[in-house]
Amino acid sequence: MTKFCILIVLFISTKVAAQAEFFHSKINFSEDQLDNFYSSISIDSAQVYFNANDYYVHAYDKKTGVLNWSYYAANKSNNAPKSHQNFVFVEKHVSEYENKCVQLNSMTGDTIHTLLIESINTKPVFVKNIMYCTGIDDSIGGAVIAYDLKKNSVIWEKFIAHGVDKQPYFLKNKIIANAEDDNWFELDYNGKFLDTTCKHKTNLFVEDIKCVQNFVHLTHDNRGISKYFLEEYFGDYENIKRSSHNNYTFLLGYSKLMILGNKLKIQKEIDIDQIITLPETGNNDMREILKVDDSTVWFFYKNLIVVYDYKKGKTIKTVDLTLWRPHQVILENNKLWLISRNDGELVGLELEQDPKTAAMIEAKAKMQSEINNCNKPDPKMIEAAKKAQKKM
Repeated sequence: MTKFCILIVLFISTKVAAQAEFFHSKINFSEDQLDNFYSSISIDSAQVYFNANDYYVHAYDKKTGVLNWSYYAANKSNNAPKSHQNFVFVEKHVSEYENKCVQLNSMTGDTIHTLLIESINTKPVFVKNIMYCTGIDDSIGGAVIAYDLKKNSVIWEKFIAHGVDKQPYFLKNKIIANAEDDNWFELDYNGKFLDTTCKHKTNLFVEDIKCVQNFVHLTHDNRGISKYFLEEYFGDYENIKRSSHNNYTFLLGYSKLMILGNKLKIQKEIDIDQIITLPETGNNDMREILKVDDSTVWFFYKNLIVVYDYKKGKTIKTVDLTLWRPHQVILENNKLWLISRNDGELVGLELEQDPKTAAMIEAKAKMQSEINNCNKPDPKMIEAAKKAQKKM
């Protein structure tokens, strides 16, 4: 019995120290499908949704890896399915000139509604039965939309043309949406324009919108970041990734990570190539801020997952994903979901735990083995395990 319990502890310890592929979809894509490479993923609490190069949306159980259902959308896209509660929204190609957004039961893949819009282009927010999003309505084109999911009808919509592909800022009492280029406007959740003073007037293709603010990104304290600011510090302004956490805004460029405090004050400028060792082979222009917490930022950069402690100013670890050449990446705790450009497959990786989490799991495992009477319980070991858990 003692030998068996030791093996349990060793197995758990090895698992947290390893980086392993725990899931790999088995879809045989044709060369033609992979040549025209469009694919995307999203997750909810139970499933991962894979809009694959075979024109299907596949729903996999995150814990077991079992394929729960597949839905033929006749469409593949880098714009991932959107999930909410027991629903998932996918874009379906209906005919040569028509697409439709379809609301599916997330557990069965059965159709609930065919919505009166073609697509949902950015991450929506939901208030009871109302979905606020940007999308394509074939009657007016790109729009910011309030949609009643229960009645399957549009409540209101505002034409924003190419602004449809820029993520709005859904704040507590207002929506800040894009209307072409770097022009943003404010409206409330009833679709009413809020800025009527027109401090910044403009003549846009979007004729109904006259009063705008001009910026590229918005900070955590609602300050506009101008293209001149980004050009000065990054040499570019169109491909900067943004995220925020508490009192900081994080900006990720081709070679720099910047952290802004209140009122656009620069807290840190990090030359990324100086804090990591780049892979010797392979290159990936995709960049993404994956997660930010109270002390660390996780980001994807040139095939690497980088975990950087911005409080202490040091790199905690990097994970080399060159083997998979990711097309899209989603981080969930210590699990990473990605689409590989090698074969178009969906892959799940279990990442090595950070030292604190690994120590806590190992201590809990040892404590459990003691409690299960594998050996005479050691009060000191149990107390140490409890302290390790409290520190997390």
